[in-house]
Amino acid sequence: MNTTSALEAFRRFWWIALLFALAGGVLGALPEPATRADTVTSYQASFSLLITSDDANGVYSNTLVNQIKTFATRGEVPKRAAVSLGQSETSGPSLAAQVAVVVDTASLEVNIATTKPTGKSAEDLVNAFGDELVTYLAEVQDDTNNKRLAKLDLRADALKEDLVGIQEQLLNSPDDAVLLAELDSASRQYSSVTEQYANISANTSTITLAPLERGTAIEVTQSAGLSAPKSRTTRGLLGFIVGLAVGAAVAIVLSRLDRRIRSRSHSEAIFGGAVSTSIPDVTGSNTALEVSPERHDQLSDSYRTLRSVITFSQASLPPKSGAHITLVVSACSGDGKTSIAANLAAALVETGKRVVAVNADFRRPTLVKRLIDPLPAPLPYALEDLTTVPVRYLLQRTPVANLVLLDLATVKASPGNLARATARVLPEISKMADAIVIDSSPIGVTAEVLDLLPLADTVVVVMRLDHTLASAAQRTMEMLRTLSDATLLLALVGDSTDRSPYYEYGHRGPRRGLKVGTGQG
Repeated sequence: MNTTSALEAFRRFWWIALLFALAGGVLGALPEPATRADTVTSYQASFSLLITSDDANGVYSNTLVNQIKTFATRGEVPKRAAVSLGQSETSGPSLAAQVAVVVDTASLEVNIATTKPTGKSAEDLVNAFGDELVTYLAEVQDDTNNKRLAKLDLRADALKEDLVGIQEQLLNSPDDAVLLAELDSASRQYSSVTEQYANISANTSTITLAPLERGTAIEVTQSAGLSAPKSRTTRGLLGFIVGLAVGAAVAIVLSRLDRRIRSRSHSEAIFGGAVSTSIPDVTGSNTALEVSPERHDQLSDSYRTLRSVITFSQASLPPKSGAHITLVVSACSGDGKTSIAANLAAALVETGKRVVAVNADFRRPTLVKRLIDPLPAPLPYALEDLTTVPVRYLLQRTPVANLVLLDLATVKASPGNLARATARVLPEISKMADAIVIDSSPIGVTAEVLDLLPLADTVVVVMRLDHTLASAAQRTMEMLRTLSDATLLLALVGDSTDRSPYYEYGHRGPRRGLKVGTGQG
């Protein structure tokens, strides 16, 4: 979510954020609990050893030094430590996981450390590992030396037997050069083996571990978490800030889950362009039309603004023999398209045009109620008669001069057949009028409007804030852009409009008209 939408979510659901903030402030300012467990006590112990050598020259086996950590945590040492602590050998690996072994190759110091709930358990654990490591390392080196000496001993015996054999052969051939060479080679090998044996015997241990400091437990007290401030004012302020942050997050989540169009920017993003006209949402009206010669306020003038936008857009279209056709559509029912169609037709009449208002919402026909009171008698025709009856007999007069209505809703037929019949007579009607305004069924709900869409020069898309479903509006725009080349205009119903004091100085006439966008249209 971008910054703009986040601010919009906060603007719409500010009361939720405020509610959370106040609740957080109240909870934070409550008296501090009498007892708190803010600290946790544990014990640390470490066993330190120093790597030394029996060699006077201080020669160390780097390989063996690097293996000390592995010896301490794998294999025999953990098993022996477990036994020394009175546990089974199988618990050795779990004990090894409780100690940390660090080997400093620079100072040749080995440190075995642990942290336990009690001091005795910490000391016993590191001491067991330290003692067993010293013993095991010595055993490993002794075992290695013994194996090497055994191999050298066997080699020396074999060479000695070879020397004896060669010497016996030389008794018979004292001048044999080959035997003399073999005797020399065997003698040299025997001397080398005996020398190695003597050196290993003299140096029985390569390195040793000398304990520097046995494990001694040290008490460590740590904080269990962030402790609450002592001041109730500070706690209340922190609670207010935390609650505000949580409330803002909840507001953003609610906004993301909201399926309806809630802002002007959201409607423009779905439409793919700017709003052409904003129709204010006015309550208290009680008559059919808001546009009349004696009335000039923000609501009626918003329809006149839409009329001007349509007129200018149609002026740039190529010349045509008949009247320009304006189709008013919406994605959902109740968006206000019928109110816009009726008042747009009345606004066009004010410019001196002969206007035909066409009802194409045959499932819920309400345009006639806006234009004619009382309701006229039903048309006395069947569907098959519509192809032969003169078009002028299908038109119904309204109280507004130069405004007539074409409404086939009273003819007994399916909505689809009525929509196609309406589409067939529109070309002839366009030759008799200066402008045609069609009130269609919701394009996101029905398919009848698709029969009229190719005839439209201008399509007015109606969206109503806090009512129109965003998904339906998105599908409507995709369909319109795919199926129509007409000019698309966006009329937004319910956008916040500042009341201008300019209208207070003019004659408004009687308050007339229904609430914009209410009812079935």
